[in-house]
Amino acid sequence: MLKLVVLLAVCSVIAAQKQHQQSHQLQQSHQQQQQQALPRYKEIPIVNLENVLEVDGKFRYSYEGGDGTRAAQDGQQIVVNNQVGTASQGQYTYQGDDGKTYSISYIADENGYRPVGDHLPTPPPVPAPIARALAHLATLPPSKDGPGRKF
Repeated sequence: MLKLVVLLAVCSVIAAQKQHQQSHQLQQSHQQQQQQALPRYKEIPIVNLENVLEVDGKFRYSYEGGDGTRAAQDGQQIVVNNQVGTASQGQYTYQGDDGKTYSISYIADENGYRPVGDHLPTPPPVPAPIARALAHLATLPPSKDGPGRKF
């Protein structure tokens, strides 16, 4: 009888250990699935932040991320052709996927968004003959027929 009790106890321990291993493997598999489901992007803390909105429509904001990303903008409301809009200027800097740091400064107003940055493409120069022709046309008096041509 004692042998039977010891045998049952040993079998119970083996079964419990096997069940514990299966539970541990299942838990590891679940953790791996969760890690694969998480986004590949890391959280970047904001280390500095300013956000000011004044009653007259002027505003400014700036922030800096823990990864060195920075942005700042100043602006105000403007009226152009009886329509209210916003004019602003600012700059931002970030590190690209290639490891290089990129900086943009810009003006945005009734004339559109005009960015400036060393890495941005620029239009080719106006060919010399066309530049001369435009300069010559600018010196001519306005036509008697008014602006534009009549065909």
